[in-house]
Amino acid sequence: MPRIPFSPSNPKAEHLVVIAPHPDDEALGAGGLISHFVENGNTVDVILLTMGDGFVQDAERYYLSFDVTAAEYINLGYRRKRETLDAMAVLGVSADHVHFFGFPDGGLDRLLLDHWDNEPMCSSTTKVCYAPYIDSYGEKSPYLGRTLLTLLRQLLVQLNPTWIVSPSAYDEHPDHWATGAFARLAGTDLANPVHHFSYLVHWPAWPLPLAFRPRLHQKAPHVLSQSHPGRWREFVYDADNVDRKRRALMTYQSQVELIKPFMLAFARRSEVLLEETIADMPMGHWLTLPTPARNHWTRYLKKESPINKVSWAILANEQHVRIQWERPMRPEEILHISLHMPQTQTLRHWRIDASGTVNGERSETVQVSLDPLALEASWPIREFDGNLVVMAGVQLEDQGVWIGRAALERYRVPRPLGYNPYDEGEHR
Repeated sequence: MPRIPFSPSNPKAEHLVVIAPHPDDEALGAGGLISHFVENGNTVDVILLTMGDGFVQDAERYYLSFDVTAAEYINLGYRRKRETLDAMAVLGVSADHVHFFGFPDGGLDRLLLDHWDNEPMCSSTTKVCYAPYIDSYGEKSPYLGRTLLTLLRQLLVQLNPTWIVSPSAYDEHPDHWATGAFARLAGTDLANPVHHFSYLVHWPAWPLPLAFRPRLHQKAPHVLSQSHPGRWREFVYDADNVDRKRRALMTYQSQVELIKPFMLAFARRSEVLLEETIADMPMGHWLTLPTPARNHWTRYLKKESPINKVSWAILANEQHVRIQWERPMRPEEILHISLHMPQTQTLRHWRIDASGTVNGERSETVQVSLDPLALEASWPIREFDGNLVVMAGVQLEDQGVWIGRAALERYRVPRPLGYNPYDEGEHR
């Protein structure tokens, strides 16, 4: 893994934007990077998609009650906002460079897939269906995925960053992988080139040890470093930067009282980030996604996915996806296939049950073939709405819980020889 020790000065002014799902994630994943950029005279902005108002255990501990009200959850959101501003001040980021959206904590994955542009989602804790926080960037905005993407894209265009750092598509927490997806969609085709990296926070038995070890280098989980060779970068910091990150993390008092050892485990000599890329969707052959290998930790923690392999291909004028299972799909399970088009901000989202029945908008265009350990689905490429980039992903759901998925990744869509978008209806 390439190790990148930063030089004490930057000949070119840079602008870093760090995007996070909850208050504290920006410091956990990129606190050292933030501190370094500020120290060297560069601009840093931080974007928080939620206020952290859905952390039930935190609210119950804070209010000493198992019956926390909606108003109290919103008050917790304001408290976590104050902690974030204090933490960013430690790292050198002023309050006017910290942007809070106020979208639903614990619901970003549902905005991405189930509440895109139709019925707003309502928070299970604050009981509202819009951003309720005064002076937040998303104040009064309905809880819809397309609204969130529009706001994030608008802010990124305004900030014009040279670096974007956001959560990894491989993070185990649904709010994290959804935030990463929103960030990659919003960051597609910005006016100027952007270095886009992603950070990991939630992964089985990582980072270890769960303790403050400021001289220890952070390392990517072995299975992820093996499945993405050459894309991981280690950013190495001096002792002052590491200590600033530690002090910033300790300002999140609402979290420290619950998960202090976990938080301190991120204050290390370095941070590892995954370089984000846009792959070419293969035409005429299959692309099999890297699948993180199973190990004793995933087995012990029962984190194994029923999905073995996912492969994509464009064959003639059709997009195909093939899912291979570790075991047959069960009747209670639903396979979700999603296609997000960043240029038009549209979504195709289909749900397929174990019998091969497809539900969702324009489901009649989807063809499914089944065998006991595989499912293949295909649809005309007109479903891309003329977009040249698409974010495609697969998720497996069991009664409201994600039990397996293939990471949401961006792909360039090639045009087959002789392809005419008007023949496919893309002028609609």
